[in-house]
Amino acid sequence: MFVELIESLRCPRPHEEAPLIVSASRTESRHIVEGVLGCPVCASEFVIANGVACFDDPGKPTAREEPSAETAMRIAAFLELSDTRGFALLCGRWGAHADQIRRLSDTPLVLVNPPSDLSAEVAGAIATRDAVPFAASAARAAALDGAMSAELVASAVRAVRAGGRVLGPASLDVPPGVIELVRDDRVWVGEKTAAPDVTPRFVPLTRASR
Repeated sequence: MFVELIESLRCPRPHEEAPLIVSASRTESRHIVEGVLGCPVCASEFVIANGVACFDDPGKPTAREEPSAETAMRIAAFLELSDTRGFALLCGRWGAHADQIRRLSDTPLVLVNPPSDLSAEVAGAIATRDAVPFAASAARAAALDGAMSAELVASAVRAVRAGGRVLGPASLDVPPGVIELVRDDRVWVGEKTAAPDVTPRFVPLTRASR
């Protein structure tokens, strides 16, 4: 887990957001290989082992997929991974193409529930069940896996910034908050819509009569 990603991580438990605190026991070239992430709100702890931050047991393991230069090129193009400004999420089976994508792009990649036997040099790897543990709008783009739960899909979309690209297999419905741009028989590509207006509505005060 690249140390610069830590400030974007959030506890997946249902409470107000707060940055996680990390205690690293082994690092290599600014990557935390072994350590613990702690939540200052609920005191939950999440282990980083072999570079993977384990937030929850994903349950069913992700099926292994053969890496493909063509698929990697499509992912990099569709998600507009053209520079280093922000990281992209590769969920589930898409993580198998991480090394191929890195040959095409310098965009940092974070794998969410990648195949267990996958070995790729990426910015981070996450194991989780129902929530992608990143702050809202922290990621630049995301590739969604058709095997993801509705909750995990929604949290991945939430983690993408407005205007960011979202990709999914043709079998997966385009989630709320994403406008479809194009599709073929294999995938669709969409754009994350702007976040709803949450600007507080102020009521003008009037002086009470005496």
